Amino acid sequence: MKKTKKLFSLTSMLLCGAILLSACGTPAQNADVAEPADNGDAKNTAVTYEFTAACNVPEDTLNYAIFSKMKELLEKDERIKFNIYTNGQLGGDREMMEGLVAGNIDFVTTITAGIIDFIPEVGVFDMPNVFPDVETARKVLDGDFNTVMSEKYEAGGIKLLGTVDSGFRQLTSNKPIQTIDDLKGLKIRTTTNKNHIAYWTALGANPTPMDFGEVYIGLQQGTIDAEENPYDFIVSNKFYEAQKYVVETNHVIHATVLIANNKTYQALPDDIKAFVDQCAAEAIASTRLLSDKNIKEKKQFVQDNGMTILVPDDALRAAIKERAETVYDSIRQAVGNDLVDKLLEEVEKASH
Repeated sequence: MKKTKKLFSLTSMLLCGAILLSACGTPAQNADVAEPADNGDAKNTAVTYEFTAACNVPEDTLNYAIFSKMKELLEKDERIKFNIYTNGQLGGDREMMEGLVAGNIDFVTTITAGIIDFIPEVGVFDMPNVFPDVETARKVLDGDFNTVMSEKYEAGGIKLLGTVDSGFRQLTSNKPIQTIDDLKGLKIRTTTNKNHIAYWTALGANPTPMDFGEVYIGLQQGTIDAEENPYDFIVSNKFYEAQKYVVETNHVIHATVLIANNKTYQALPDDIKAFVDQCAAEAIASTRLLSDKNIKEKKQFVQDNGMTILVPDDALRAAIKERAETVYDSIRQAVGNDLVDKLLEEVEKASH
């Protein structure tokens, strides 16, 4: 998005696959494009800055909660329009990020695990079980390490505006996982993130990369046996209907970032830029208040809907840790010892 109607053509992106920047027209003016979620009054003639925001998940997730609050706050300024597209309307995980980097999408909420191909250093958060608890993770995500990571994002053309977590990612399965041998051959859906694939391979499972929108049908049809996500996503995507067990592996923090195209952001006048920063900070703070409440409620919900929660014993956790050491080594090679050591240092400080 640029000042005064310099918007990309959603019709071209969705129907032709081209990545273009249109000199006229908006999503609301294109009849062939799905209407954005909760779009408000499309005839606001005072609009000068029209933003496009995309996420690949439903509206009952923290991703959408961030955008919903951003819309509420930003549109208090009548010059601003904030159009939200959910459920992968603007493409799957990769297409959405490509659109952001190209400048065809202005804002995205997505998990760190999904952007490793665009910001390789984000892979440092894929170090399995690096955070002993959620509280420690949040301190690190808000501390000096956040400044370090912000620079990595900007080098990749992306502005990091804030981070929210949904607790840890957990394994769901139709098979009870109680020993390391129970993971052998388990066909588990993962993202295309190479570190996640390496992790489950090291544990003896059979990781199967799959776009998020295909996971439910994959579980129903038996194409995959298992998947891994936080409680928030297990409920919002009804995985409890197709899975019997949640195994609380707590293997990776599920960090959701609010990001923007950096050129779009930097081109804004100082007053609008400051307003975007303020609204982003408030949206992140507001959404964080929902996180713990969500985890508690949705953990109870899956149990009420027939799932059994399994907590790994010390023997299983020790076996997982031992096998995952190879993943630590590969992440060091990919992002550098300095970044890994900095994260471990910040975790050590935050956990005391």
